[in-house]
Amino acid sequence: MVPEHATPPTWLSPLLRVLGGGPLAQPLDREAYWRLLHLWQSKVVLPRLAEALPEHAPAVVTLQRLHQRASLGLRGRIGEWRAAFRPVLLPTFRRAYDFEGAYAQAYDSALAYGRAPSNQTMIAGQFGDAEAFARHYAQLSTEANAQAFATANAAASSEVAARAYAHADEQACASVVGALARVCGWACATSIEQRMALVTQLATGLQRLASQLNQHTSGREAWINRD
Repeated sequence: MVPEHATPPTWLSPLLRVLGGGPLAQPLDREAYWRLLHLWQSKVVLPRLAEALPEHAPAVVTLQRLHQRASLGLRGRIGEWRAAFRPVLLPTFRRAYDFEGAYAQAYDSALAYGRAPSNQTMIAGQFGDAEAFARHYAQLSTEANAQAFATANAAASSEVAARAYAHADEQACASVVGALARVCGWACATSIEQRMALVTQLATGLQRLASQLNQHTSGREAWINRD
């Protein structure tokens, strides 16, 4: 029986909003939407992430292979997805953290504290001057906050994403797929212009794969229905 085109899954809309793209040019059947998502992750998203995180390339490849398998209908177990996501998402969230902005804020706060008349003697005795204290505090504070941010978000996102992909859970996927696409943009680019270009590439890749899937399905239906 030839599958009919299905209503787009609930996760597609939040993903398209992040990518800033319009609806897919061609509708797909339900299974094809999931296949599209797995293909997009393995062929478009993760290769860019591997470039941004070369020291974590083996972990990215492991996750990429899971998506490749899932695109063929081998969905995988939740434990497999969880174990694959965590070592990828931890450095991704860490790299996506606005370290420079957080450092500057911590530095300014520490500098004001170090220059306060009541603190100058203590600061001079332990750090030499207020600037040295501010650099020391800002580095320690920002490193700790960045690690906490990455650890908490990677753990939570890994759990939800693992459930989404292992069980084809549309609601779980909708709650995480757009956010992870946004984090990928932050991790893979360092300027607004680079992020805009990357998002455009991700959106173009999604549309290209959707078109290829639609052509493949159309060709298969034509073969099945031929006289």
